[in-house]
Amino acid sequence: MMLARHAESLFWAGRQIERAEDTARMLDVTYHGLLEAMPWEADRAWKDLLKVLWLERPFAELEQGIRAGTVSEFLVFDPGNPGSIVSAVTSARENARAARELISSELWETINSFHLELRSRNLRADVEARPHELYGFVKRSCQAISGVAVETMPRDDGWRFLSLGRMLERAEMTCRLLDVRYTQLVTAGATGGFYHWLQTLKSASGSEAFRRRYRASMDPADVVEFLLLSRTFPRSVLFCLQSVENDLNRLEAGSAVLARPQRILGRTRSDLEFLDTHELLQGDLHVFLDQLLSGVRQVAEAVALQYFRSAQEHDFHALDPYHPATELR
Repeated sequence: MMLARHAESLFWAGRQIERAEDTARMLDVTYHGLLEAMPWEADRAWKDLLKVLWLERPFAELEQGIRAGTVSEFLVFDPGNPGSIVSAVTSARENARAARELISSELWETINSFHLELRSRNLRADVEARPHELYGFVKRSCQAISGVAVETMPRDDGWRFLSLGRMLERAEMTCRLLDVRYTQLVTAGATGGFYHWLQTLKSASGSEAFRRRYRASMDPADVVEFLLLSRTFPRSVLFCLQSVENDLNRLEAGSAVLARPQRILGRTRSDLEFLDTHELLQGDLHVFLDQLLSGVRQVAEAVALQYFRSAQEHDFHALDPYHPATELR
């Protein structure tokens, strides 16, 4: 039987590595998408990125102004930001170390090497002069960690908690990305809309997969359908929730009664799975995405209550080191 503290450490290690990779990718896409943009376009893009990452308010409290340099430094290495890349990787390394006996030596070495190399770099100089190289390094390192985990970890409960954290974080990120970007995208016009939709897909590493599925289409309904409902794209919300459901079912194998996380996830997944995208776009997509995001967060809360701590000790905000109201775990 796995100790609750080990399960929690693996869960958060998965979330934190996913967070670091997603942040690096969206920073890269935002930075390169604005090289020839007007100043007002740049301000809006950086504000949108902070909204997607739920860090708009903490950044505003610094009173530094919205600029490429200040936002990038805040998201890469600001020690006061628990959602920065450095903070996420450091925390992931500490959580992996706490569960060292349950992960492979190769996985530990990959996480530890990434942490040490990131700490050894002149990150301020990288952000100023070599942002694309820095973000590529972070993405490749996070992907290497995921690959080593896939190839070296047995499919036991340790693997399942690591995967649960990664996929729940990914589902939340895709929901927030689509929610923040949708309003401006549908009002941008044909040319501007094509550009913004492409940037959104790139932020989810989905532009190539989308083109293979939908060819030259940039119909908003197709993009929404792809990011929400694709059964084959690993960053779609439905794909993530199905993966979480599979892991929860294996954790509860042999139980005659569905656990609370399974019940909440089942409702959330079914509401999404049987969605008609065109009908949704005729209504209020923002309301639906808020409800979907709430469902995903309730699953994470229920997982914590079920496996990590008692209801008496529980405080949902304390589970999320990236929530503006909380500190790093």
